[in-house]
Amino acid sequence: MNRILALAEKELLEIRRDKVLPRLIVLLPTLMLLLFGYAINFTLTGIPLSVYDGSQDRISETLLGELTREDRFRVALRAATPEEVRESLDRGQARVGVVIPPGALERVRAGETVQLEIYLDGSDPNFAFQAQALLRRAVQEVNARVLMGRALSGEAVLPPLSPVLHTLYNPENKTAWFMIPGIIGLILTQFTVLLTALSIVREEESRMMEALLASPLRPHEVVLGKVLPYLGIAFSVALLVLLLGHWVFGVPVQGSLGVLLMGMFLFVLGSLAVGVLISTLARTQVQAVFGTFAYAFPTIFLSGFVFPIEGMPAFFRLLSYLVPARYLIETLRGVLLKGQGLGVLWPHLLALLLFSGLVLFLAAHRFRRQVAV
Repeated sequence: MNRILALAEKELLEIRRDKVLPRLIVLLPTLMLLLFGYAINFTLTGIPLSVYDGSQDRISETLLGELTREDRFRVALRAATPEEVRESLDRGQARVGVVIPPGALERVRAGETVQLEIYLDGSDPNFAFQAQALLRRAVQEVNARVLMGRALSGEAVLPPLSPVLHTLYNPENKTAWFMIPGIIGLILTQFTVLLTALSIVREEESRMMEALLASPLRPHEVVLGKVLPYLGIAFSVALLVLLLGHWVFGVPVQGSLGVLLMGMFLFVLGSLAVGVLISTLARTQVQAVFGTFAYAFPTIFLSGFVFPIEGMPAFFRLLSYLVPARYLIETLRGVLLKGQGLGVLWPHLLALLLFSGLVLFLAAHRFRRQVAV
């Protein structure tokens, strides 16, 4: 027993002497607690809404008041025509659209039912389900107010407002259609960052890196030679998942494959650089694994991969803009499900380009310093 305790004491001393590992051991559970406690929230708020108000009377004002009450929806666009509402969802300006026909108040006074055309972004079934529930709740609130007055006056009680729902992009609410683009993003992150970091750190641990650097190869040629295989592997696996998703689960490809591949290439390039950056900070493979987990956790929780960004508190919603996987997943879903092209997705591609350029610069700077030392 004493020998086991002595060995355990030695192991603890080694962990204490490690400059990186104790910080990661504290950082990861803290990060998980904060993300689980605050960021994961299925109650949607601030949903971008596109509205065509053809009535502009008390009925439409009351309905919009109910929709925006408690910050459930945020009016992102007041459309000039009903067609513009549908187009705003295709352009990504809004995720829900409402068309209020002209003469709503007159129809309600005449005892008729006003049909509201509702357009929902169905690419995320969970989002569509909750947004639909919030819309129905707002319509029911307006109906209840109007019906209360009619009931007191002894009039017939037909529902004044009736929503007609159009679920776009994923009308059958198939979960696989929503998940597969996110899974591709996760695979690209894991394969590129983890394998690249481990590959370089393993060479340093075995002293092979020194031999490579002493060879006629230049430092950047060494790094490129190390990461290129993982670029090919990551792309091959991502394309395999994409093909399986299309053939097995019927995930459509509505948009340009060129835009999709461009987004994947920029993301993989940046992720490879993140792997190199982690390898310059880590001294052991264990540190590299922990460093990769610390990078991957925000990717899983803040990228919109599983949990809707509209349900996060304002701080984490802003933080999600710093997560590159968010832009890749938006690009994948935009191309695959919505048929969006470069004209709509260019902000996401620009963000990926900036991410790749910045991380490549940092990784090259850190690696040069490490070689010089």
